[in-house]
Amino acid sequence: MGDNALSATNTRAPQLSITDPKVCRSYLVGTCPHSLFTNTKSDLGICHRQHSEALKTQYDAADEEQKRKWGFEWDYARDMGRILDDCNRKITQAQSRLEKTPEEIKMTQSLVRIAGLCQPHE
Repeated sequence: MGDNALSATNTRAPQLSITDPKVCRSYLVGTCPHSLFTNTKSDLGICHRQHSEALKTQYDAADEEQKRKWGFEWDYARDMGRILDDCNRKITQAQSRLEKTPEEIKMTQSLVRIAGLCQPHE
């Protein structure tokens, strides 16, 4: 720890490499899924990875061979597929809760009538 340890000139954030695991690959390729569902029931919270405009520019400038080597687009498609599957699962569950057979409807109505008859009268 020298004299420069506390100076303001050393407060610059370290530069991350494009392949660093701390970098959000989804952000580089397209859109971070954490920003897609903000303020919804499917909100994923904040993204704990780095969103660097400089790295996004570097990714966009790379040739197709380099992009294939990195494999970020494949990871992005896989992650978005998982999110889509999760959304579809939630939709299916909600629809199944809404669907009732005629027998279930009759049973519910009869239970409501019985419950109404069993209510103590004041």
